[in-house]
Amino acid sequence: MVKKSMVLASLFAGSLSLQLCVQAAPQPVGSVAPGVVLLPTGRYITPKAAPNTQFFPLATQIRSDKNGNAAEAVKTALSPDGKQLLVMTSGYNTFFFDETTGALLTYPVLDPTTGQATTVTTPNAEWVFVFDVTGKTPVKIQQINIPNTYNGLTWSPDGKRFFVSAGIDDRVYIYKQKNGQFIADAPFILLGHNDNQTAPLPSYNGGLLKNTLANFAVGNVLSSGAVVANVAVSADGRTLAAANFENDSLSLVNLATRTVTQEVKFFTPGGTVATGEFPFDVVIASNPKNGRALTAYVSSQRDDEVLAVDVSSGTVIAKIAVENQPNKMVLSNNQNALYVVNGNSDSVSVIDTRINKVVKTFSLLRPGYKYKGANPNAIALSPDNNTLYITLGGENAVAVVDARQGTVLGRIPTGWYPNSVTVSQDGKALYVVNAKSNSGPNPDYITFVPPYRDAYVWALEKAGLAVIPLPSKQTLARLSQQVDKNNGFVAQPTENIVAFLRNKIKHVIYVVKENRTYDQLLGDLPGANGDPSLVIYGKDITPNNHKMARDFLAFDNFYDSGESSGVGWGWSTYGRTTDYTEKTQSVLYGNSGFLGLTYDYEGTNRNINPTLPETVPITQLSPFSVRITGLLDPTGSSSILPGTKDVNAPEGDNDLDPQTIGGYIWDSALRAGKTVRNYGFFVDLAYYGTSEADPTQPDPLNPLYLPISATPYPLHPQAVSTKPALQAKTDIYFRSFDQKAPDIYLFDEWNREFHGYVANNNLPDLTLLRLAHDHTGDFSNAVAGINTPELQVADNDYALGKVLETLSHSPYWKDTMVVVVEDDSQDGPDHVDTHRSVAHILSAYSQLGRVNSTNYTTVNLLRTIEDVLGIDHISQYDANAAFMADAFSTTPNYKPFNAVIPGLLCQPPVDPNLIPGCSTNAPKTPAVALLHDGKWWADHTQGFNFREEDKLNPMAYNRIMWQGIKGDGIPYPGTKRLVADRD
Repeated sequence: MVKKSMVLASLFAGSLSLQLCVQAAPQPVGSVAPGVVLLPTGRYITPKAAPNTQFFPLATQIRSDKNGNAAEAVKTALSPDGKQLLVMTSGYNTFFFDETTGALLTYPVLDPTTGQATTVTTPNAEWVFVFDVTGKTPVKIQQINIPNTYNGLTWSPDGKRFFVSAGIDDRVYIYKQKNGQFIADAPFILLGHNDNQTAPLPSYNGGLLKNTLANFAVGNVLSSGAVVANVAVSADGRTLAAANFENDSLSLVNLATRTVTQEVKFFTPGGTVATGEFPFDVVIASNPKNGRALTAYVSSQRDDEVLAVDVSSGTVIAKIAVENQPNKMVLSNNQNALYVVNGNSDSVSVIDTRINKVVKTFSLLRPGYKYKGANPNAIALSPDNNTLYITLGGENAVAVVDARQGTVLGRIPTGWYPNSVTVSQDGKALYVVNAKSNSGPNPDYITFVPPYRDAYVWALEKAGLAVIPLPSKQTLARLSQQVDKNNGFVAQPTENIVAFLRNKIKHVIYVVKENRTYDQLLGDLPGANGDPSLVIYGKDITPNNHKMARDFLAFDNFYDSGESSGVGWGWSTYGRTTDYTEKTQSVLYGNSGFLGLTYDYEGTNRNINPTLPETVPITQLSPFSVRITGLLDPTGSSSILPGTKDVNAPEGDNDLDPQTIGGYIWDSALRAGKTVRNYGFFVDLAYYGTSEADPTQPDPLNPLYLPISATPYPLHPQAVSTKPALQAKTDIYFRSFDQKAPDIYLFDEWNREFHGYVANNNLPDLTLLRLAHDHTGDFSNAVAGINTPELQVADNDYALGKVLETLSHSPYWKDTMVVVVEDDSQDGPDHVDTHRSVAHILSAYSQLGRVNSTNYTTVNLLRTIEDVLGIDHISQYDANAAFMADAFSTTPNYKPFNAVIPGLLCQPPVDPNLIPGCSTNAPKTPAVALLHDGKWWADHTQGFNFREEDKLNPMAYNRIMWQGIKGDGIPYPGTKRLVADRD
């Protein structure tokens, strides 16, 4: 191992052939050489590559094992005198435990009027760290606990106070300096959107639309609650501006009285023109003579514009179009230039504030490179006004840019997903924070013995602070080469087998499942790197996954790139994430607890489906013809989010111009003239929530509800697409994510269409197939008796097996490839890494009967699909990833696959008509005895929300899962092979 580390270190130091060399060796994620870390995205980071860089984890000391260290650092702010640096977190900083007792750690909440601690406590532990940066090494002098935050942090001009946005708590906290420390400076600023504003934690009220058609029936809100994002203070310290991210408005605050004087509404329900939606960052241009606020500039992430607001009148004086998904901004020292970072376009727009127009836009991509994914997300300006420093979240680097010419001078490596950069007062160093680190293994996912750590994937990824001395021109050139190596910007070898396979394989069936780790399913597979003690759904429950791994390839070193579903569906469908996803997902799953923010990652925004029209003639009114708001009020006065823009989507979404790059994998396929059929990808889930005991019947309380049907075609539609490009390509009789419905029903519907394709010789080039029942849940009203986790995972396994069986017994077996992946692996333990998961490549040209230990990720799967189909890449991640050449053979094997029935599906409580093969001599596994029935599971998960992916506490659910499947007599395996700080 020492020799391998030395070789890898040498490669990183001097070789441009790194990617090819490293791919050849089986290498788990984590440290691969001194200072070199391999990520589950397939990329490397070298956080201390810049000479004399200091890198610090954001240690909290709340636990000795570092499990309580801070995650998702998002903002830095240097005091006006340059002596103190603030670092703020916004993400998953909650549910940590006492190492000895296992008691949940909680923190007092401050009274917003007095600033005093109350008897109210919360497990939420977002932080503001205060560092003394007057010496060579930053010294932490304070850490301040705040329950909720969202990206907003700024100093007062005199440096005596700082202001923190409280995110879903709809307020701005104020801290003042006293005796070398910062203390709460009440009263805080209450922005007035949520109920019970003066409570220690305000009540969530549903935001813009309260009396919606289906809220009480499906547990969703059409829009979100109030979420305050970034804040800014005028030069005279009199005015604060706060961007209300989910209320599409700007609050202007008199800091003398700490009251909102004006709320500037950019968009209100009933509007027909999209403007100012999802406002994120705000800066204030002040009068150079007296410092009074003149103009507030606000970036609108959905509408790709910057709004200029006259502070004195509260009127919008300009709407300035910029590129895709603008986020952070910075004013030049003379305030004549406003630099706007466009996260999805990998560019910066320069606005002349004297005329409020864009005068220049420059790209942050490498010269001649066309694929997006750098994810620029923060910006700082050097004291001399000549140089911009821009964090590239997707490239794990900071870009150094000539501010006058707009040319990229070089890039400096950082930790994983940098989110903020600040320049030291003397201009000689950068302070950079990154969001996360490798998570490492989590065999103790559910612990009943000390150290009682939170082993959820988001809880294990930790943030860091880097102090980077500015490199010389020569060193910057070398560091830029290092960034190229880390990100795979080197010539990928053209595999001879690609051309061969493209000639042989004409169709791809892409199957995405939900949330399982490798060890949970395949940890008992002989000859592979598994831990049998961690297996929950072993060979008798998942015989088809096991058979696929045995007969074809077992990928025991494969990693899901995403942490959870919103992130995972991005990686699975467009090979990366947007910065919108990275900023919101960890907060949604973490401290906000699915309040305020909404799940905007599969086409809906604020639970609105932008693919459907806002209004239709009353004669055409139906749940399939119009948005929920149109059903609520056919006149259109309740309409929100006009147009079809998806705030979270990558650039290129729904753009089918052959010259366009980006979007989703189906966009690329359609641009190339390929045919696409969609079964369950990006479908509106509002149609699946029911309050009725029988989900196969209509629900009078939710007129949107689509009853589950075993034979939906042709009378019972099951799905409404959320993507314009997929609308005509979607099988409306195929139900999407709904844990009440068996995957066998879904297989039957896919099979109905498949036989039609066989008969007509027109199988689509790309099939998107969602089989989600391995997620598990909704036990109280599950259909066909599939009402325990074991039964649901077995149902998922058999449905997948039947897909492969049906295909392999058809004429299409000779020229079709099936690719299977879990969108993420958040819901279980793994002894190698929390991201390690199950993947399959199944075709007549797959290699057979061996273990493949090459390091592969979700991105490699997408690259392989693209290369086989002959379609363009969609991001720099898949463009730079390796084709999975060692998964294939040039010698075909047409032997068909025969599915195995998990034996427990052939006994009560399962509907005996669900699996016809149960009454035949079809291959079956022994029936696993269920420790608990559906009622036990329903009782123990009462109150859990299974209506959307992961809208529950995963730690609580997985504790119940272990107890319910293994029993109290089998304690969870103890901590083993843990690496506290892999980065």
